[in-house]
Amino acid sequence: MTPLTAKQEWALEKFDELAAANSYKGTPSAKKAGEICGVSSAIVSQLRSGKYVGDTENQFSKLIAYFENKEAAAENYTEVEYAPTSTSQLVYKTLRNVQLKGGFAIVTGDAGVGKTKAIRKYIADNPQNSIMITINPCLKSTKAVLKLLALELGLTISQSRDDLWMSIASKLHDGMVIAVDEAQLLTYGSIETLRAFTDFFAEHGQTMGVALIGNEGIREKIEGRSREQYRQVNNRAWQRHRLSTTDTTLEDIRMLFPLLEGKENELKLLHKIAQTYEGVRGAVRLFGNAYDAGAYDWNGLIQMAKMMHLDLKGADKAVRR
Repeated sequence: MTPLTAKQEWALEKFDELAAANSYKGTPSAKKAGEICGVSSAIVSQLRSGKYVGDTENQFSKLIAYFENKEAAAENYTEVEYAPTSTSQLVYKTLRNVQLKGGFAIVTGDAGVGKTKAIRKYIADNPQNSIMITINPCLKSTKAVLKLLALELGLTISQSRDDLWMSIASKLHDGMVIAVDEAQLLTYGSIETLRAFTDFFAEHGQTMGVALIGNEGIREKIEGRSREQYRQVNNRAWQRHRLSTTDTTLEDIRMLFPLLEGKENELKLLHKIAQTYEGVRGAVRLFGNAYDAGAYDWNGLIQMAKMMHLDLKGADKAVRR
């Protein structure tokens, strides 16, 4: 066995750290780590033992490149993972309420106000009785939604649509909540499929909550011209919240940018950006770019905002210099 180089040993150590960070019930998951970094756990095991019969240098190069990139990225600005802003708290509480009551909750809001982070925080805090699926243009049909749910529940997805539904229903349990992000992309059939789960549990005297979270497209479907189609969903909706970028408060901004504590002008500028079409996401992107450029004071933020072509109309009025 050819001795490993120091860099190769470093890569294997980083792989073990990644496996530990993705542990399941306290057991490191080498399989998950392999899926994340692009080199399977089986190959890593063979590289470690010197029994890999393929191109060893190529596989180690993949590992080393992955972990070097991650270390380089760690040196850049890292945004606050979650802050209990007014918006995120509303989403969080809505998920809690619909989990307790069952049925539907609908939360619509502008892009970038923090809806997705609030969902992820709730799922992280309640891993035993909540799951999250994210819809996209390619995954919005009834079968696709069932497959997403099956994957989250550890079920096989190579089943017919009816078998999938029954397998999922048997795996779900009383008192759970399903959070659906980007729900405006759901089709009529997929929304009705989700409703069927809530009805199934209600018929057995149990609760199953479903929260549809996304932009105004959800409301346009359910409460707009096609509302007759969605009468059953409307009847089961406990809460219907609308969120806007203008709801973002200055206190929210303080929580999101702790590095700017005491720098009121900079905070007020970011608050102004967050209340525009850019939303909180735009303010975070602006600050992150300015931070990485080494200048995140007032002048640095203004210059970066201009480079990003952000709307600075009235910026001078946003602060008292």
